[in-house]
Amino acid sequence: MSMMHSPDIDIQVVIDRPVDKVFEAWIKPELLEQWLARKARVEPAPGGAYEMFWDIENPAINSTQGCRIADIVPNAELSFNWRGPEPYSSVMGCATRVFVRLEPRGASTLLRFVHTGWGAGQQWEEARLWMAETWRKAIENLKSFLESSEKMLDNLSMN
Repeated sequence: MSMMHSPDIDIQVVIDRPVDKVFEAWIKPELLEQWLARKARVEPAPGGAYEMFWDIENPAINSTQGCRIADIVPNAELSFNWRGPEPYSSVMGCATRVFVRLEPRGASTLLRFVHTGWGAGQQWEEARLWMAETWRKAIENLKSFLESSEKMLDNLSMN
């Protein structure tokens, strides 16, 4: 009998910004800190750090400390391993992986987000459901951050 693995978290959204702007939002710490984490540390190269921190006073907890970029193709693809949040860190560890793929759609971008590597069993399923909801909210944040910053820039350039 084969082990049943949980399905991937799979989110697709069109963001009304060009691919380079969406890509930047995933690799520039000052942008990540606007929509995903309180503090970010990114070394944008394979093997480089991809670390998000939500509790700045306690960086070892509630963070993705130790996570690394697996692959990076500017304006097209980013993948990194991910550390589960505290309630699920014992089951998840840093074993799961996130893939972010960007495809131009005219002046917009199709973001294809996949979080894969889920194991089987109740704890894994709880962790996956928690992360699915968290990523859904995060990507909503990303879309509204990028699209509203564009409106702000448009307004500034009208003067």
